[in-house]
Amino acid sequence: MNVYYQNQSDSKRAQELTRLEYLLDGKLQHVAHLLYSIDAYLNTHQDADFYEIAQSQLTTANLGLSMETYAAVSPDQFSILEKVQRERGYFDFKVRREVEEQAEQWLVVTRAAPVSEVGQTVGQARVLAQDIFAERDENDLTTYVWPDRQKLSVLIEQPRLGELKTLLGLSFELPMLLDSLFGQLYQQRKQHILVSSKNEIIYSSDWQKRFDLNSLTPSAVHTINFYGLSITMQLYDEACLHPSWLNNHSVLIVLFLAILAACILLVWLQLRQLKNRNETVNSLVIERTKSLEVSNHRLQIESNKRLGALQQQVAAERKYKSLFFNSHEGLFVLNRHGHIIDSNPAFNQLLFAGRIPSPDTNFAVLMQDPECHEQWNQIVAMKRAHQEMEWLAKAESGEHIWLRHSGNWLHQPDSCLYEGRVTDITQAKLFQEQLHYKAQHDSLTDLLNRQSFVPLVDKLRERRNAKFTLLYIDLDRFKLINDTLGHQSGDKLLIEFATRMRTLLSSFADIARLGGDEFAVLIYDEHLPQPIEGVLEDILARIRAPFLYQGNSHSVSGSVGVRHFTVPCLNYDAEKLLHDADIAMYEAKKRGKNTYHVFTNAIACEAGRKIQIEQALQAMVMSRELNLNLQPVYCQQGQNLKGFEALLRWNSPTLGEVSPAEFIPIAEQCAKISELGRWVFDQALSFMNEVGDSMLFIAVNVSPLQLQSPEFAAWLMSRCKDEGIAMEQIKLELTESAMMAEENMLIGPLEQLHQAGFGIYIDDFGTGYSSLARLNHLPVDGVKIDRAFMSGIEQGGKATQLIEAICAIANSFNLVVTAEGIETAAQLDALSRLYCHQTQGYFMSKPLGVANAKRLARGKAEVHQLFG
Repeated sequence: MNVYYQNQSDSKRAQELTRLEYLLDGKLQHVAHLLYSIDAYLNTHQDADFYEIAQSQLTTANLGLSMETYAAVSPDQFSILEKVQRERGYFDFKVRREVEEQAEQWLVVTRAAPVSEVGQTVGQARVLAQDIFAERDENDLTTYVWPDRQKLSVLIEQPRLGELKTLLGLSFELPMLLDSLFGQLYQQRKQHILVSSKNEIIYSSDWQKRFDLNSLTPSAVHTINFYGLSITMQLYDEACLHPSWLNNHSVLIVLFLAILAACILLVWLQLRQLKNRNETVNSLVIERTKSLEVSNHRLQIESNKRLGALQQQVAAERKYKSLFFNSHEGLFVLNRHGHIIDSNPAFNQLLFAGRIPSPDTNFAVLMQDPECHEQWNQIVAMKRAHQEMEWLAKAESGEHIWLRHSGNWLHQPDSCLYEGRVTDITQAKLFQEQLHYKAQHDSLTDLLNRQSFVPLVDKLRERRNAKFTLLYIDLDRFKLINDTLGHQSGDKLLIEFATRMRTLLSSFADIARLGGDEFAVLIYDEHLPQPIEGVLEDILARIRAPFLYQGNSHSVSGSVGVRHFTVPCLNYDAEKLLHDADIAMYEAKKRGKNTYHVFTNAIACEAGRKIQIEQALQAMVMSRELNLNLQPVYCQQGQNLKGFEALLRWNSPTLGEVSPAEFIPIAEQCAKISELGRWVFDQALSFMNEVGDSMLFIAVNVSPLQLQSPEFAAWLMSRCKDEGIAMEQIKLELTESAMMAEENMLIGPLEQLHQAGFGIYIDDFGTGYSSLARLNHLPVDGVKIDRAFMSGIEQGGKATQLIEAICAIANSFNLVVTAEGIETAAQLDALSRLYCHQTQGYFMSKPLGVANAKRLARGKAEVHQLFG
């Protein structure tokens, strides 16, 4: 019988432990299923917002969950993880190891939700003693117990992020979950439970430590496996907690049998004497017993009701106090007048340096914004509900913090209270301000960028009666320093320039970096400390001041375009004003750089003319608009024809006759020169082919851009062969200024053409920076004296001496000399006495059309045949 009762007791204890295990397993499985659903949603919605999913899913779970992502990395991958996180927008992310411990694997929190968890958990790194997925089941879930045994994370593996292993998890405080399930177990059933994992106690329902559970033998023990985490539950029932001989079935049975035997003996001895009285006594006993049982049952029911109500009240109060005091958010209670009457430690620490505020502290005094202060006073006066508020508070420590505030009024019969909460959002606000600042400023120089500068100018255009000056600054020679010393040196120069401009101009101007080495300055004329000319000279002086880099001094200069405008200025937008200043800046560059130039309508017209020419060049139909004129070149005496110079003429249907001096530079800038050059060579070679006189040559001007083309030399030689023209009949002319600017890049192409037989001539010799060294190492066959030197040559004096000097230089280098622009017989006569081989000019012949040039050439050929 004793074995039977013992088995019955063990069965009941096992059933009770199974019931408790079912409660715990249900909660844990709910967390696992929630993790599955979130993982499935994220896999199918790649662009889903992490924090929105957390807010929608975690709030319904009512388990105090937080959703987190992790990276399982080695110490060598910490920097890679920090770089990846910053590229994903987490600029303040940094791996924080709680202990300096050497380990091969670490688990690092990369994101956390809700947002209140971000500052506390993101970046935390914990040691992974072993592969946490080694014991995972077929569902691919595993668990990770944090070192303090207070936090449990359920994890599922995510796709790798590059070389980083990533995981998604739901975290919760396991002791808090167990307390919500088993906190009232002793009050309800006179039982205690002890939960442990890996021989370490996680939770004990005996939080008051009235019983030494470790020294007691549990009534029932069972171990469950939650995705690799072994959880052992030990149940201690009342018999175990309060041992008594009354709970020993063997003793009770023996005692019962002894009493029963004694009673039977007494009854048997007195049966005869008390037979009549026994019936009466038995009836009275039975009657009294029934009455007592009824009364006792009623008292038991009433007592149980009162005890249950008291236990529920105590449990509710404990739960409320636990949530109130352990919450990470600042919780507070106000009376009907808006005074703080209760607050939790988080609230006190946030605003009162941990001190409990006095009962007469008005909540409104914390608000620094007058508008928010007034709005809150109205809410308190009317006791109305309100939406979530954000306001700036001043803590008792003097620190200003941003708070997000929400709450509601509780109307009771005898009182009216306000329960609210505040969350510190200072970091989020600062991050938002940083993003706004970075969007408006250049990342290198910290000046305004173009996106913020243009709207600033547009906004000022609508002001009344004010004058402004817009500067467009370009650093001369910056590209040379940037290319030779490296981009780092260029960045240092730009930063130093920005610093100098801020020091000089920030009190009366806004400064912006438009891109590269181009800057804009908007000057408020009414705030100028001196005339604008003095400011411009100061700017140029500051730019010219040497820049130091790695112990060496480097200098640049600046070209400044100036655009004055008066507001209101509604006819021109900011982009047009900047464009005008840019045009003026390029005019300053053309005038030698290291200067400034003020925008005028004449500059605008010139710029507009260039744009018109460029557009017409792009739309040009060469066969209709271009023609070739040929100016004869004669011998020294101006009698014998030696050849022709090809002159390009353009008659635009929209612009009319356009001078080559005007459209050739523009064609070079818009990459049209190569196409024009090929057309000229095609026409010139065709002309020479039709003339058929091998004694004549034709001189064609070429651009340095043509010579730098890798295909030009091969193409030209191929065309000469196609037309049957000897390469010695082609003279290539380059202006002295163009040859000087691109000298190093032209030596190779000129050598190749010269070796093939083409003649190389320097055009406009003497107008550039003539150098004897250049004549010495360049493959030059002759020079052409510019027409500017012809004026006054017939009268002698300095003009004649200058021509004589040029001819003497050519003679010393054995070069052919051709004089241009001869308009009188006296000029021709003066040249005939000098070292001059060829002449051309209006005195001998104006430029001829192709037909007239052919007739002139054929007439010369007939003379050759007659006297040959």
